[in-house]
Amino acid sequence: MRLFTFVLLATAALPWAATASAEPEVTVTLDAMPSEARVGETIRLEVRVRARGGRIQNLELRDLEKYPELEIVSHQTLRPMQFSFGFGKGVQMESSLANIYILRAAVPGSYEFKPAVAKVDGKTYRSAPLTLVVHPGAGGAKGGPDSATAPNAAVDSELSGARYDERAFLRTVVEPDEVYIGQQVNVTVYLYTRVRLSPQSVIPTKPSMDGFWVHDDPITSLQAQAVSVMGANYRTYVIQRSAAFPQRSGELTIGPPKVAFDVGGASLFDAPQRVQRTGVPVTVNVKPLPQPGPANAVVGRYTIRAWLDRTQANTGDAVTLRIDATGVGNVQDLRIDLPPIVGVRTLQPAIRDQRRTQQGKLSGTRSWEWILIAEAPGEHTVPPMEVHFFDPDAENYGSVSTPALTFTASGAAKPPQPVIEPVDARPKPRAAAFGPIRVYSALTRDESPVRERRWFAWMLAFPPVLFVLVMLGADIARRRERRSTTAGAVQRQLVRDAQNALHADDPRSFYDQIVASVTHALDSLLGEPVGGLPHTELRTRLVAEGLDDDLVQRVINELEGADFARFAASGVSKEEMDRCLQRTAAIIERIQRSRRGK
Repeated sequence: MRLFTFVLLATAALPWAATASAEPEVTVTLDAMPSEARVGETIRLEVRVRARGGRIQNLELRDLEKYPELEIVSHQTLRPMQFSFGFGKGVQMESSLANIYILRAAVPGSYEFKPAVAKVDGKTYRSAPLTLVVHPGAGGAKGGPDSATAPNAAVDSELSGARYDERAFLRTVVEPDEVYIGQQVNVTVYLYTRVRLSPQSVIPTKPSMDGFWVHDDPITSLQAQAVSVMGANYRTYVIQRSAAFPQRSGELTIGPPKVAFDVGGASLFDAPQRVQRTGVPVTVNVKPLPQPGPANAVVGRYTIRAWLDRTQANTGDAVTLRIDATGVGNVQDLRIDLPPIVGVRTLQPAIRDQRRTQQGKLSGTRSWEWILIAEAPGEHTVPPMEVHFFDPDAENYGSVSTPALTFTASGAAKPPQPVIEPVDARPKPRAAAFGPIRVYSALTRDESPVRERRWFAWMLAFPPVLFVLVMLGADIARRRERRSTTAGAVQRQLVRDAQNALHADDPRSFYDQIVASVTHALDSLLGEPVGGLPHTELRTRLVAEGLDDDLVQRVINELEGADFARFAASGVSKEEMDRCLQRTAAIIERIQRSRRGK
């Protein structure tokens, strides 16, 4: 019996030995569906290895890394494995490994892929090579939707405003670089990269622009554009776009921009790497306005119109005067002063600004509204209002003005009412008052009066005691309300809201609270709201207040970083928000120490 069992086991082991010694059957394929596409269309690229009788160790397609023009939309790795049984052939193991990429081409051309390489049981196997052909888009465009705004980087010798780097670098483009004081300068910061980055992870730091009034054009999403630099293919992203208006003549410097972003490998399973880059400063030559010219001229081209809401009013009633100045330029520079009008009391005007960007030029409308109160009857005239401007394109001065406007007040002038009117009334003699006539009488019983009972004293004391308690409760409530609305309490509540947003992993709400907290601390320091001030003007106010340069720079950097992080909030990590909260707490503490030191 033992001999029979031994022979049976030996016979069963023979197929295993034959299978182990046989060469594995390996197939490596590299396919694209479709193999020809247009710019913007998706391509399914599949790399697969199948092995029968062997163990798959790895699978590589190295040429995918050298084509940054092919954006990896998604990547999936499949590892199916199955066993098959057959009498007389033993047990055979069949396994496969596949990498499936969904690609989107940004630039037309022909992309050559060398064979994919697989290693099975220590031996190397290769697929056939592959060629992808990408044709221009339907409209003949060779880039994305922002191709009209992409920099002309094909001329390598003209790559100004940048420090070249083989992986990634920043470039600052200033157009034009020689302007008149008050003329618009378009400042655009581009990120050039040959590595694949996550657009949500891009956090730029705006360059310093001392001497400029700056209007930022927010970037809501990053769009890639393919260009050639030094013979290599790069992707460019617009990460900062501003309209800057110089406030003084001479050479003004725009500081170097900074950016940080995450870089991953060809596979989505690779750990991201944090990359930081710093650009170079650029200079702008600012010329004074030509002379002779009007002393109060602004730069731009403007039209002006004025009107009254009515031309007839009663004496003492109000009439509204509105003036709108519309044109191309920085409308914040416009100034109109209404001269005194005889017989009319003029209140301070309400000023509103509306800005918009058209074809790269900042334009808008500034509106003034005055309340005119006629204090005397008759016809009252609003004199013509004039605006002088310098057109930098035509290099000449111009002016626009409104016609004279009149309105009529009717009715006599109302004399001022005395504060205390005299009372000419003599006191009348008081008549004797009698009580009601009693028509019956009754004998009172012999019992103690109410005032001598025990509860009478408590009853008399109850109303004043209740009044005192009510007043004390109201005073305590008012004290609590005042304490809850003090600057310190508001500041602490804003910080707590930021902490709650951090714990809830809500970056957008977190950075809203960070901006509100820093702004509230500055409001308390300066005694006026600063939320609507541009960062350049805010910097000037803080320096004039006596804050040291380091604290001012930290405040500006934190506000700018938070402003940008709000639109790219989906790529902000909790660690970065925690560091931002610590920096903000330190900045607020320094601001409060500065306020207490006064």
